[in-house]
Amino acid sequence: MANEGEEPPMNAAEPSDITVPLVFSHPSGRFRKMAYLGALVVAVGSFFGSMVGEGELNYDLLSYGSFGCCSLLNLGFIMEAVYNYRWIQYNEAYGLEEKNLKSNFVAAVLLAVFGLTILLGNLLAEY
Repeated sequence: MANEGEEPPMNAAEPSDITVPLVFSHPSGRFRKMAYLGALVVAVGSFFGSMVGEGELNYDLLSYGSFGCCSLLNLGFIMEAVYNYRWIQYNEAYGLEEKNLKSNFVAAVLLAVFGLTILLGNLLAEY
């Protein structure tokens, strides 16, 4: 008969204390959606707001709207890059399969750099 107080052999599988969450979640995912929605609201709002009257004020409103829209889009692209980077780290930590996350990360970074270049070019052009 086996002793009841014996310890299991060293090569026996032990239950892991680490559990893998079922769904990846990061706050940047929420912020990127809010930034894209804000860019859309600013663009449409400034367009229709500039159509209300006449004069230089309407042109300025449209100009500020375009800068606001471009800034919010760039913020969304940056948040997209952060979200994909964190998702890549999450998958590497738990050994999960990546779903084209590296190409999405590179695309988000390139769009952010391209958008920032356009934004700074327009801000420094002194129209």
